[in-house]
Amino acid sequence: MSNWVDISSASKNTSVFNNVKPFEQKSILGKDDFLKILTAQLAHQDPSSPLQDKDFIAQMATFSSLEQMTNLNKAFEKFAGQQMSQYTSAIGKEITWVTEGSESPTTGVVNGVSVQDGNYFYIVGDEKVPMENVTEIKQVIPNQNNPV
Repeated sequence: MSNWVDISSASKNTSVFNNVKPFEQKSILGKDDFLKILTAQLAHQDPSSPLQDKDFIAQMATFSSLEQMTNLNKAFEKFAGQQMSQYTSAIGKEITWVTEGSESPTTGVVNGVSVQDGNYFYIVGDEKVPMENVTEIKQVIPNQNNPV
């Protein structure tokens, strides 16, 4: 009977490094991690002093809040992407806007779109026009006098 262990075959089947994730991924806790912690806590609790009802309810409320924040974050990211694409469709079109303190509207062709502190602006020449000041958007129709 031999006491020798074939290390090469043992290392092929199981490795300590198979489930290792980069540090950046491990440092972010998500809802799955929270659920694993809660499950482990329930499985290893002392039977003589089980988890109190109020503690369990508080942890479940935290889990629910985490789930809702994750869903809201995904919805906001999707919404922001849709909103930007909606505004970029105005590039190359003519807009009319009213500036505070001015009685007459200004007109110009949109060159780009800018976002600053969550507010969207059309870029017309060197000017940033706030979206809420725009009163009209129309297709530029080239003519012989004004080719585009």
